[in-house]
Amino acid sequence: MKAINKKTIKAGFLASKKFVSRAYRGKWFKIGLVTTAVLLVLFLGKSLLVAAFVNGMPVSRLSLIKELEVQGGQKVLDSLIEKSLIFQEARKQKVTVEKSAVDTEIERIETLLKDQNLTLDEALSMRGETRASLIEQIRLQKTVEALLSSKISITDEEIKTYFEKNTDLFDAKAKLEDVKDSVKEQLYQQKLSDAYSSWITELKTKAKILYLLKF
Repeated sequence: MKAINKKTIKAGFLASKKFVSRAYRGKWFKIGLVTTAVLLVLFLGKSLLVAAFVNGMPVSRLSLIKELEVQGGQKVLDSLIEKSLIFQEARKQKVTVEKSAVDTEIERIETLLKDQNLTLDEALSMRGETRASLIEQIRLQKTVEALLSSKISITDEEIKTYFEKNTDLFDAKAKLEDVKDSVKEQLYQQKLSDAYSSWITELKTKAKILYLLKF
């Protein structure tokens, strides 16, 4: 039987000690990484869980959402339902709104805001909106106009009558010819609003709407 070399035993012991030490450090390194990752997720996701702190006490985001649902949930849901019905009807009638029409409307709004020393982004920020939401609103409005414009007609007599009954809305020296286009636009918007009310009510009546939430 071969005698065991003491140097060999010592070398083996030291090697195994280093291996265990590396494994031990590696284990705690991994635990540290996981712990750091969890803390980071909790920190970054804090606003997803908590809406505010009042004297150190949290106000949960869930309670905020529930309160918002109670206060305006039905109104928002009805708005989303109407939007869905409008775009469904547009697809059915093959009505589309070109990007150029939306861009033109945005340019018109930007021009109006420029006269008030405001940029579009500044105005949107004040209203808590974004360009994306504005584009969606314009697209929705243009879609409604495309679907209902054929049902709206405005006569010269209607323009004249409106002007005569609403002289206080215009400059004292204004003549009908000077404000005819403006009056026509006013009448158009009024008739569009009336036509929309009856039209969307009819669509809702015919649609199969299943409410899963009650407010």
